[in-house]
Amino acid sequence: MTPSLRSIRTRWTLALVAVCVVEAVLVAVAVRVSTARAFERFVIEEALVRFVDQVAAQADTRAAGVGTRPPRRLGGSAQGPPPPDREARGPAGRLPPPSDLARGVPFGLADADGRVLRPFDDHVTGDTLLPDVLASGRPVETDGRRIGTAFVPEDAAAHLDPFPTSSPEARFVASSTAALWWALAGALAAAVALASWLSGRTVRPLRDLTAAARRIADGDLRQSVAATTDDEVGTLAAAFNAMSDRLDTATALRRRMTADISHDLRTPLTAVLGTLEAIQTGALPATPERLGTVYAEAQRLGRLIDDLHTLALADADELSVHVGPVDVAAALRHVARGVEAEATAVGIALTVEAEATPLAAADADRLAQILGNLVSNALRFTPVGGTITLGTRAETEGVALSVTDTGTGIPPDVLPVVFERSVRADAARSGEGAGLGLSIVRSLAEAMGGTAAATSPPGEGATVTVTLPRWTEAG
Repeated sequence: MTPSLRSIRTRWTLALVAVCVVEAVLVAVAVRVSTARAFERFVIEEALVRFVDQVAAQADTRAAGVGTRPPRRLGGSAQGPPPPDREARGPAGRLPPPSDLARGVPFGLADADGRVLRPFDDHVTGDTLLPDVLASGRPVETDGRRIGTAFVPEDAAAHLDPFPTSSPEARFVASSTAALWWALAGALAAAVALASWLSGRTVRPLRDLTAAARRIADGDLRQSVAATTDDEVGTLAAAFNAMSDRLDTATALRRRMTADISHDLRTPLTAVLGTLEAIQTGALPATPERLGTVYAEAQRLGRLIDDLHTLALADADELSVHVGPVDVAAALRHVARGVEAEATAVGIALTVEAEATPLAAADADRLAQILGNLVSNALRFTPVGGTITLGTRAETEGVALSVTDTGTGIPPDVLPVVFERSVRADAARSGEGAGLGLSIVRSLAEAMGGTAAATSPPGEGATVTVTLPRWTEAG
């Protein structure tokens, strides 16, 4: 597939290439400028050395009384190197030496007393230079004596003649420029290759994530992608895999809940309709026992509808609670008295272990609903001769209440999802009910600012603990 200009890979590649090209161009320009300036300094230095030597030679010649003319002081004719056509030009066909390229530079000159003989910069002939200015010049010496000082003007580079095309300097500059262009081309090729590799390595997991997300959108929820790195993309892949697993599990639980709720609705409804139809047609007499059965099944339907309504309110964040101070120990004893007869009838011992605890910030009616669901659940799954214990204790920042049974317990693979809105998430404990009780417990506890948790050591029953915040006068 050809990447478009809007793809991340193309944009990242172009960005990296642009950065590398800009950097290479800046380096090339800097190297080119620094090389040219280095050559300028070299040529000026060579010319200055020659200028100093020629001034010293002229002074020696005058001191020796060349010809019949009397000796002249320094500066009489020390106006720089002789003209190129008389001295500097070499044999036919040879290139001029580097110093000849600076023959147009107006070097300055001062005598031994610091008086300017040849003007430079802002200094005119006859000026007396200060010691710090003299220290910046090049001494002119003969026979070990300093007879003057030569100076390079600040605009010396502006007086340089262009390098001849066939000169070594021109060839060196041309070769260095060519090398820079080749280096720029190599940097560009390396940038393209590196950017393509890096962007491909980064974008490939994103493409895998996109493909997996599309498969999820098509209904295939069980998807996972390889998380091969520890960076942000690897973290995203791990989060996607966790999301996919949870989505698949939640979907399976929802489907099972729908099927089981349909069954739980159909069973009492069938019993109610069948009994009423038989009574209506005269097939069965309307005895108090049959009407009592119809009434019990209708109550069962009502409880299931109430549970579904409670969960719907929790989903919409519209579950109403009226928080106030509640004595949790008293609430446990009240619930125990209400189910004591039922527990005794099925051979289950019911005990309350309520220590003195602070008041909890809770809705008394919702708390009663929580305890009713927990105790009903425990009665359903505790065998004959078993025990159900209701307890309460003070926590650091709250009050905990618990319901413990001596049943077979909850399997480890079911325990993490026992509060999910699935039908009998504690499936190992076979029994009746829509399996919404624990979901309602968690929703009510969270609505009051608390939490719900379950523990189940293998073969030792199960304990469901609800922790509520403490009541304070501030509310």
